[in-house]
Amino acid sequence: MRRSLSVAVVAGLLAGAGVALAAPGPLQLRDRLLEQGEFAGYRVESTTQSYKTATAWVGAGPHVPTTQRSADVARLHREGFVSLLSEFLDRGSERQSGLSWVMQLGSAAAARAELKVDLAQNKSETTMGGGLYSAFSVPGVPGARGYRVSGGGSVGENIFFADGPFLYLVGQGFSSAEKSPPTRAGLIAAVTTLYRRVHRHPAG
Repeated sequence: MRRSLSVAVVAGLLAGAGVALAAPGPLQLRDRLLEQGEFAGYRVESTTQSYKTATAWVGAGPHVPTTQRSADVARLHREGFVSLLSEFLDRGSERQSGLSWVMQLGSAAAARAELKVDLAQNKSETTMGGGLYSAFSVPGVPGARGYRVSGGGSVGENIFFADGPFLYLVGQGFSSAEKSPPTRAGLIAAVTTLYRRVHRHPAG
């Protein structure tokens, strides 16, 4: 006797019974950010920041040599950069101690490629600056990549995942001296909630 039903089997049973499975509806970028209550311990700030061009997004990042900045912009253009929307998250009295952003690119392949580039760049920037970098797994979110950076009394934990032509990041930062820092489990739970809400929904 079958102990569980796969998605394919369930779909077949419903189709045979004349039940239509609705395709996921389109979502705007704003609906692809974390919503209030989805990240335990954090509050979503009411304002968002929008980047309509690759140049604007790259320029908002850390200072890098002009040649690298030009290369980053060119890469995003090749990947079909459309837009990026970000929001800050507050924890207690700590403002902007968390972050959620989503980038829309030209294809699913481009989103997966950008994920790899961003991971490599973040690791390089951390280690070159004398910080520590370590990866961690994110069960339940296919292809998600988590990493922890630390140095100078600060800790950051971030998770990237790609779904369709969209690349997502959710992160949290805190002092290494905190006695009750936010947990990685809480971060993973928030990302899992976000993934389940946006998975397979096309662009709005």
